[in-house]
Amino acid sequence: MISRPAAKKASGKLFARPILPIVAASVAVGSGSVMPPTAIAKGNVVVQNESEEQKLLRAKGYPYVRPDTSFLFVRGEVLQFDNRQWRGLNHLHEIVGSCGSSATDFAAAHGMDLVRLSREELFWPVLAIGSNAGPEQLRRKYPLQDFPDCVIPVVQVALEDFDVVYAPYIATYGSCTATLEHSPGTVTYIFITYLTGPLMERMHATEGGYNLCRLLGLRLHVAPWSADGNVQRENNQMRNADDKTCAKEGLQVAFRSFEIRDWVYQYNHKLGCIKLPFKELGGSPVAIAAIPAERRTFPAASQVQMLTTLMTALDKTHEGPLSPLPAFGDVCEKISSKALDDWLLHLIKNSTARSAICKRLSLHAQMFFYPNCEVIADM
Repeated sequence: MISRPAAKKASGKLFARPILPIVAASVAVGSGSVMPPTAIAKGNVVVQNESEEQKLLRAKGYPYVRPDTSFLFVRGEVLQFDNRQWRGLNHLHEIVGSCGSSATDFAAAHGMDLVRLSREELFWPVLAIGSNAGPEQLRRKYPLQDFPDCVIPVVQVALEDFDVVYAPYIATYGSCTATLEHSPGTVTYIFITYLTGPLMERMHATEGGYNLCRLLGLRLHVAPWSADGNVQRENNQMRNADDKTCAKEGLQVAFRSFEIRDWVYQYNHKLGCIKLPFKELGGSPVAIAAIPAERRTFPAASQVQMLTTLMTALDKTHEGPLSPLPAFGDVCEKISSKALDDWLLHLIKNSTARSAICKRLSLHAQMFFYPNCEVIADM
């Protein structure tokens, strides 16, 4: 299993040092020894006895519903809390949920001790840009029978100069998944999951096709908030919790936040993003419309729009690159819901067909390029 990472204190918080989790073999890295994952952590996320209707909801629902604020995920249950409640990992037990219940009482009702957890456990700060911020997906990755001690602080963040876009990949469950793309001037609103060693081990094993990276030189605003508790525009500048100006020249969004981090772990697709060949735009990454962002420069599409567009482009030719595409709306109006459902079920049930499609999509991959990105484990 992944060795327990050393800890360092920063502003009263515990963070994992960058010891590298490699799942393939036992490797000595830095100051720690990295071991293979346990048997429970291996393989894809499989949901037993799903009906066809459930499979389709899962495929088309990505990146799934997530709260519009930070939350604690405790043994499959969720306690939402206002971002202003976040004071770091050492203060989990002091959080009061939006419902008025204290985090301590909420956790205790589910058999967990937050005081012990925050004092003794070490955490990996990992961005959750897509489905990993959704309680529905977290329940699939961390089933209660296998992870009875699962507690994950999931904290809302605002990340400058990046956007969340589609990868050149269709997952085993039928969704076109997310990856991060450098986008100067954009601010995207996503989450950090703080994972203990065993939970990080499990997460690593479920991220097939994605590289574990460490992003440096960031402006990552943790637990952003404004006067009404929600992220919003305010005075055309960005401020943090102690009211010091954190504006970047030209940035048009503003809020306060608990802290500004300059590094974080992130799973990014090994091929980068998909760059679709639009007739009018030329090649372009496609942002995930369900992920909010300011100053977005890429065209955005819902999961259904993206899947419909890919199905249309793939059906025009049976091999090689995709044909030039019209706008999303023009494609979607011509495709019936039943046709999309039939295509998705075929891919979910036929791994050979899905792999062939992923191979074609890879012809339109654009590698992730950010100068301060360090790949520390490739999958």
